[in-house]
Amino acid sequence: MTEPEKPTAPTRICLIEDHADFREALLEALESTGRFDICATLSNAEDAFEFLKESAAPDVLILDLGLPGMDGIDAIPLIRKAAPETTVLVLTVFDNKARVFQALGAGASGYLIKSDGLKAIVQGIEDACHGIAPLSAEIAKMVFDTFANFKPASPETELSERETDVLKLLAEGLSRQEVADKLNVSKHTVSTHIRNVYQKLQVHNVSGAISKASSMGII
Repeated sequence: MTEPEKPTAPTRICLIEDHADFREALLEALESTGRFDICATLSNAEDAFEFLKESAAPDVLILDLGLPGMDGIDAIPLIRKAAPETTVLVLTVFDNKARVFQALGAGASGYLIKSDGLKAIVQGIEDACHGIAPLSAEIAKMVFDTFANFKPASPETELSERETDVLKLLAEGLSRQEVADKLNVSKHTVSTHIRNVYQKLQVHNVSGAISKASSMGII
């Protein structure tokens, strides 16, 4: 006689959302499925850190970005460090490219938009529970379009590690002398690296080098 399958334990969810009405609506939608255990509902990242210190890590942490106190994007790597096995899923109103790539680059496993509606959001959360990285349709299109336009650097344009370091520091607003001091080299050496960068990227100034290197994914 075949033994009956053991019931699957509900997925433990931590929800970080500062808008009470939306938080309650999403909470109700998740609970109605019977597949989720909402172990915490919090309104800011700071409370989430305290929760992760004191409680077992949730399976999925749903995170708004526009939070009071610490911004959600800044919180993502800290949450990932505190709970490395937890899937961090962004749920926000922000759909601009910079925020999307900052969040994904910080370690988010998915990016959903509140305007998609509760049904789509719940489906995205269920997908995350099964190891699928959920993206709202418009976010997925943005990501795919960006990578479709990405052209890997050819050997002729590939920057050395030191050239990349110099360009990154210039992009942060440092002067050539400050870059030299930071890297413990002479200003002349920095200028040589910059000339090499100009030649490889076929640009004529620092701003052009930074812009092209950024579009190519070098920095």
